[in-house]
Amino acid sequence: MCRFLSKLLITLGITIAAQNAFCQGNTATSPGNGNPLIPGYFADPTVRKFGDTFYIYATTDGNGGGHGPSQVWTSKDFVNWKMRDMNWPVSNYYWAPDVINGNDHKYYMYYCQPVDIYGASATSPTGPWTPLLPGGKPMIPNYFVPGVITLDGQTFKDDDGKIYMFWGTWGTYPDHGCGVGLLNADMHTFSKKAKIPNTIAKDFFEAPFMFKRKGIYYLTYSSGFCENETYRVQYAMSKKGPMGPFVFGKNNPVLSTSSDGTVHGPGHESVIQVGDDFYMVYHRHNNPHSNGGYHRQVCADKILFDTEGNIKKLIPTHTGVGPLGKPGVKTINLAYRKTVTASSYYNDDYRPSFAADDNNGTLWRPARNDGTATWLKIDLGAIKSIRQVLTQFEYATWYYQYKIETSADGLKWNLFADKTHNQQHGSPMIDNGDVKARYVRLIITGTEYPGLFKSIWNIKIYSDKVIQDESGKLAATGQVDSTVQKRLLVSFDADSLQQGEFVPEFRNKGALGGTFVAGARTPYVDIIKGKKALVFNGSQNFESTAQVPRTLCGNNSYTVAYTIYSSELLNENPVLSWTAGESEHRGAIFGYGKNRDFGVAQHFGVSDFPFAAAPSASAWHQIVITYDGVFEKVFVDGVLNNKENKMLFMQAADKIFFGSKTNKSLFLNAAVSSLKVYDIALPDSLVESAFNLKKTTDIPVYLDAGKLSYGKLFEWVNNGSLGGKFVASGNASPVVKDVGGKIAVAFSGSDNFNFYKVNDGISGVQSLILSVFLPDSVIYNDSQDLKNELKGRVADRKESGGKWHLLVRTKQSGEVTYFLDGVKVIANSRIDDLFKTLFANTSKGKGFKYAISTLTCLAQSLTTSDIRQITDIWFKNIHPVNLNPPYFVIPPHAVSPTLIEMTAAADTEGKQDLQYYFQDETNNALSEEWRDDPHYTNFTVVPDHIYAYRFKVKDNFGNVSRFSDAFTVSTSQMQFNVTNFDFSTQTDTTNIAAGNSSRSGATGLHQAGPAGSVYLADKSLILKSKGSNWDGNQPYGPFIYKTIAGDFIAETEVADLSGFKEKAVRGNNDVGLMVRKAVTSDGKNTQEALLQNSLFPAWNCGNLFTNLQSGQRIQTNTQSGWNFNRYLQIQRSGNTFYIRSSADGRIWRDMPGSPVSRTDLDTLSLQVGLFQSSYGPQEGFGSFKSFKIIQKK
Repeated sequence: MCRFLSKLLITLGITIAAQNAFCQGNTATSPGNGNPLIPGYFADPTVRKFGDTFYIYATTDGNGGGHGPSQVWTSKDFVNWKMRDMNWPVSNYYWAPDVINGNDHKYYMYYCQPVDIYGASATSPTGPWTPLLPGGKPMIPNYFVPGVITLDGQTFKDDDGKIYMFWGTWGTYPDHGCGVGLLNADMHTFSKKAKIPNTIAKDFFEAPFMFKRKGIYYLTYSSGFCENETYRVQYAMSKKGPMGPFVFGKNNPVLSTSSDGTVHGPGHESVIQVGDDFYMVYHRHNNPHSNGGYHRQVCADKILFDTEGNIKKLIPTHTGVGPLGKPGVKTINLAYRKTVTASSYYNDDYRPSFAADDNNGTLWRPARNDGTATWLKIDLGAIKSIRQVLTQFEYATWYYQYKIETSADGLKWNLFADKTHNQQHGSPMIDNGDVKARYVRLIITGTEYPGLFKSIWNIKIYSDKVIQDESGKLAATGQVDSTVQKRLLVSFDADSLQQGEFVPEFRNKGALGGTFVAGARTPYVDIIKGKKALVFNGSQNFESTAQVPRTLCGNNSYTVAYTIYSSELLNENPVLSWTAGESEHRGAIFGYGKNRDFGVAQHFGVSDFPFAAAPSASAWHQIVITYDGVFEKVFVDGVLNNKENKMLFMQAADKIFFGSKTNKSLFLNAAVSSLKVYDIALPDSLVESAFNLKKTTDIPVYLDAGKLSYGKLFEWVNNGSLGGKFVASGNASPVVKDVGGKIAVAFSGSDNFNFYKVNDGISGVQSLILSVFLPDSVIYNDSQDLKNELKGRVADRKESGGKWHLLVRTKQSGEVTYFLDGVKVIANSRIDDLFKTLFANTSKGKGFKYAISTLTCLAQSLTTSDIRQITDIWFKNIHPVNLNPPYFVIPPHAVSPTLIEMTAAADTEGKQDLQYYFQDETNNALSEEWRDDPHYTNFTVVPDHIYAYRFKVKDNFGNVSRFSDAFTVSTSQMQFNVTNFDFSTQTDTTNIAAGNSSRSGATGLHQAGPAGSVYLADKSLILKSKGSNWDGNQPYGPFIYKTIAGDFIAETEVADLSGFKEKAVRGNNDVGLMVRKAVTSDGKNTQEALLQNSLFPAWNCGNLFTNLQSGQRIQTNTQSGWNFNRYLQIQRSGNTFYIRSSADGRIWRDMPGSPVSRTDLDTLSLQVGLFQSSYGPQEGFGSFKSFKIIQKK
């Protein structure tokens, strides 16, 4: 109707401006809207007219990054469009294509991949295309024009036949802008080229396009960010020629986001002239807007000019421009605005009626994206003749499997078209027949890409064949998509396991079946805050024997639920992964971290998902993550925590990983009591109710001496579900010490704790399990049979005295029964007395006189079978750690006057998850804590002192070894060569730049831009550059170094860097220490191999560790932003490198990913020094206060 009224208003003499203002009043969902022009997700459109046909070449969008395939849309009237495939390119990216007819009557197509432009030629506008250069070589590489980043090539033919190309992206950098070149006759080289600076083409970001009108050259381009509402179109003008000079246009921006946001982020425009009129074709974001700006749609609006030739502001419309050629379809669409019903719909933004509104911006979407068929029924109102049905599915470049049925009465249905085996994509899909019917039913049975919604933009029904096309007669070949969701795929619950049990594998109780098998190290079961759980220590995982199903690939829905405990919320802590892809939107790594981008889920790119509010540490939390194909949500303890709109393209690995990332670059450090994975999105209501965290009192009390610190114990925190703590009931306190090969709490008889609360029946305690050391033999009862059986169960299987025992007291039907080492004990006064004194309210010097390692209270009775199983596991784990005796594999030694390191032996007869306790005998100083790593570095030592170190080892169950023999070490400064560069005492950089002062060069000084990139100021050494790199690409940034052979420690203090004082990021400035293999000039060693310890505040990184090896650049950071540690250290020990940072220059902490082994640097002398790089055009600097290198003589 709007189009009809527009014609009427023009006829009546109403101005075009009034027409546009009227049309913008139309809503985005109005039936018959002409914008978007084409159905589907396409971006960066170039519009051309060759002969009587319009062509739109565009990026294939909506697939996670413009990944093709190559396609073109054609139309005779600019209203009815049809898509067809092209043969070229077949690359990973297909961005911003353009086609022009050359002066040799050939057609030339150009497109880009990141920072390269490629070309091809053909004899028709649709190909087949032949590349202009062999071997996949680009015609315009990056920075082909200095100050112009290569992307978005667009051609322009002037009236004299000369053809120009314009290109560029990220032109907002200083000294950057838009590239322009005059093409030679070969259409891939240039006779001249230039840069149009961003000081003229203000805010130039990308997408330049030129057109000419009445002698004026208009350079249009896009500004802002393409993913959000800031994206807009601006222009500059020239009256001289295509290469300028230009002036910034009036009325800028001429196209921008509408006030109601339904025209959102319009840009990347092209312009076509039809008669005397000019039309701008551009993309905008879909409605409702998808996250990340990856779902763009092509639109068109008319350009108006004032009397001086300035472009007036465009009012973006939903109605579009209407027909610009002879009508391509003259038959009425019988389905238009008819009554539509459907199997379901997602919400009111995707109503069934949208399928019959001839609006390419509205979509019918069913409620679910699972494997079940969906249907849509149109009531034509009366029996009509039907000869052709055109269906525009949501994705034109993926096929859908479907069938169409017709009916006269809505009861009896006849097959019109069967495409249930279809394997051809396209838009529209054409189905021909010849029937008379009132009802038409579309049944969609499958999709090419997993997890796609079975959605359509429009279905059109005609009484004639409006499109003559052979694709309407597709043969029924191919396979039916038979994907069916199995719902609960993975199910694990630690409740069925026994405390202390190692779990080498467990059976998956979900529908996926199979088992999960532990890797090289095996997690064990412990009790934490009253819950049984698998404990992962950062080095363990499980891998499924079953393959990842198709229902967890692509955009399929899922629910991942786990109950998890962590004493500290780490930056990144992977719980589950089932994908191998690490490009944008292709990952599915679920975790429990505080990372502000991917603390919950790592999909890579804008699809990453964090907690909105981080869960509290040292508490159990139920984490439930759901994804329904549109929204990803995370619930914490049954409450919605965060929600994001997105589309995923999950690339499955061959198995599911529980406790690590797929590539095993990072492992879980937390405890997990349950895990469930569904291939459906559970409803919010079910998550909030059924998955809400339930308090459990099955294990109200659990005490473990193995987790305590040595010395007097004044309170014992309860690790059971009741929480709280037990405290000493008198002035005396028991002592934590080693007893009989276990860490224990030793009582003297006058130092009882208030355990009597447990004995009084707190929280319905029915069973007590006590691991106790009995110094004397137990007096057995008179039953010789029971006596013999009991003796067979004691720890040494000979005598019970001086050994550890497991005592169990359980109550059933009011009757109390005792078990000693798994055997029922009858009328034993010794055991009666033991329990009475342990749980007495007061001791009066006659209290409990034994040592205990664990105390467990259960709210359930135990059967004899239960007790036997518990005892068997206890006996299995009671054996002490035995190193025969403990010894150092790398004895304590000083690597600097303030650093001593050592490595304990780890030969433990198959024991896993050991911890190490280091002690300095000279002053009885202890290490900070029990440590997981047998390698220990003490940063607190001082120069010129003597130290003596020993160590002992414990396992998960509190079994402990004796101390090793002590080893003496000196920190005498006479052992070391220390080269200390104090830049505050230097007056010039002559010696530094010349390679003097014990230095051997200044690599990068001459490649890093203008002179003066190394100088002294404010008693610091300054390294400064722009457009520089240290990522394997040149030009290099400044690097001042010394060549070092053998082991060393290098340290520096960074005094200042770009943006530090203002706490404002300045580009991608990177400043710090670097260790590098020299790159020779003979061409035999050209690949960079280096390690960097640097400060990089961009993206909130803070301290950054870079490991560049064999072309692979791996980086980890502390996510500390401007709160970084300014002291940096790199230590080499053989082929092992330790990358550390410090807040004070004394206590050093390893960076994430440190230490790292670099066998490729074996025996090589290395360049060790200070570096800076900007990784972009914005100038950056680093200021260094000092630089020190320490080596042993």
